[in-house]
Amino acid sequence: MAEVTSYFATWPWQHWATERPSAAALCFGEQTFSWAEVALRVDEYAQGLVEQGVKRDQLIAVVSTNSIQVLWLILATLRVGARYVGLNPRSSQSELDQQLEQLQCDFIWYPAKTAFSLEQYTRLQLLPSEQNRLVPVTWQPTRPATLTLTSGSTGQPKAVVHSAQSQLASAAGLLEWMDFDEQDSWLLSLPLFHISGLAIVWRWLYRGAKLVVAGAAQLDGALAKVTHASLVPTQLQRLLETREKAQAPSLTLKQVLLGGAVIPVSLTKQAEAAGIHCWCGYGMTEMGSTVTAKRADASAGVGAVLPNRELTLKDGEILVRGKTLCIGYYRNKTIFPVAEDEWFATKDLGCWHDEELHILGRADNMFISGGENIQPEEIEKVLLAHSDVKQAFVLPVDDIEFGQRPVAIVETQQALDNVLREELHSYMESRVTGFRRPVAYYVLPEALAAGGIKVSRKRLAEWLKRRE
Repeated sequence: MAEVTSYFATWPWQHWATERPSAAALCFGEQTFSWAEVALRVDEYAQGLVEQGVKRDQLIAVVSTNSIQVLWLILATLRVGARYVGLNPRSSQSELDQQLEQLQCDFIWYPAKTAFSLEQYTRLQLLPSEQNRLVPVTWQPTRPATLTLTSGSTGQPKAVVHSAQSQLASAAGLLEWMDFDEQDSWLLSLPLFHISGLAIVWRWLYRGAKLVVAGAAQLDGALAKVTHASLVPTQLQRLLETREKAQAPSLTLKQVLLGGAVIPVSLTKQAEAAGIHCWCGYGMTEMGSTVTAKRADASAGVGAVLPNRELTLKDGEILVRGKTLCIGYYRNKTIFPVAEDEWFATKDLGCWHDEELHILGRADNMFISGGENIQPEEIEKVLLAHSDVKQAFVLPVDDIEFGQRPVAIVETQQALDNVLREELHSYMESRVTGFRRPVAYYVLPEALAAGGIKVSRKRLAEWLKRRE
């Protein structure tokens, strides 16, 4: 494979507009754009940004769910040499204000209808220029291109800066293992304020295939017509169940990258029977999404290291480096390195078994109960194997005798009443040693469950503290 730095001599969409101008590149509803049309549209919107005063290295924040407008804006932002950062539209007003203050954005874009008060910020319009003008920025893949806030699952989110080069390297490595051809289509099924959503865009640009954009209400319908998708297991399960009930014809879906939850073996077997290859892995924002991957199977491991990445263990902690590593963290309009040396310490704990990586949990999630170390993720895996448990989080609460004791916050298939609580107690009693068993079970608050791809442990801990 050619080096990523020499793969494109110009903007990726312009490369494909030259190589395959009439090929379908982008689909939104009934609209389909060729690569030539994509390149033209991006230049028109980029000219419009220049006309509104956008300059190189300025930061544009976008507060929105996925839409065709957001995609055009991202590509136009890159074209003018500015930087894009997506913010979760499900954030609270105070959270959003805090993020915008931290980022010190130059411009902001949001849909016409929004629940936020954002009048104090300079709002951009997504419009073509009133007159044809040159955008004086050339393709430089090492320039800072996007900022992505980490999930903030254990603390204050950090703004991670990636270049086009690092994100293309991420795409190239995954696509060495996973088939994704020019005739294929990938559904933009994950939010563009998250690294996994941006990764879909860069795989599309790297391969020159087709990207399908759909609103939340149209996702299920679009999923039945694409070849590739990034999903959580419940989405795949719903698709297979719907197909079976409707006795629908065979799906076009060929490859699914699964994440966000424990993947039942029964689900992957059902998908394979329908001709869908399921993949799982391990990744992080700092490394441009996926670091390890494999075809999903009965093993709890997350696979081997993808091309363009390196991974090692030091005292049980996972360290990573490679071409996909970000440029740094963004603070006070300055980019700071993510690590003091070439290896980035993830704070994730892992081990190798049968030549694949197994994730043990987060080093900063561990707590001590009665002198014993408790790794919450180990208990959560056992809980998630229960047929009624959809999501599970184990956190510590203060205890006079033991110092701290574990409790579980769960989302369940049926209501978490006393009968189900007793069932969970009995279930854990036969599978987990006494000091590791949750002493109480609480319902996962809907407001915290709906905050993004990952549930914030920090916010769960704050919610738990307010209950005491």
